[in-house]
Amino acid sequence: MKKMTITKINVSSAANFLGLLGVATGAIKGVVLPVLALIGAGALGDVDGGIDKISAAVSTDLGSIAAFGIGGWVGGAVYAWIANWVLHFTKGLTIETK
Repeated sequence: MKKMTITKINVSSAANFLGLLGVATGAIKGVVLPVLALIGAGALGDVDGGIDKISAAVSTDLGSIAAFGIGGWVGGAVYAWIANWVLHFTKGLTIETK
């Protein structure tokens, strides 16, 4: 059997990973969903009108992409910091594999 003990989580790696997940979530909320709503409602009209409506819908919600990314990064850093304290007090998390 092999034993693996996790004693520390890299704070910047966890923060960067969760920040990227936040940006992806914000992009879905701010870009993909408004475009799908316009397509589903049939409100695009001609090509020029469709481009104008899509760009207006997307540009009004760009702040949420940044907010989700910043929130994810801060949340990831806090999560890793708390996890490191828990791992310190419990002397790590040991996983045994066959």
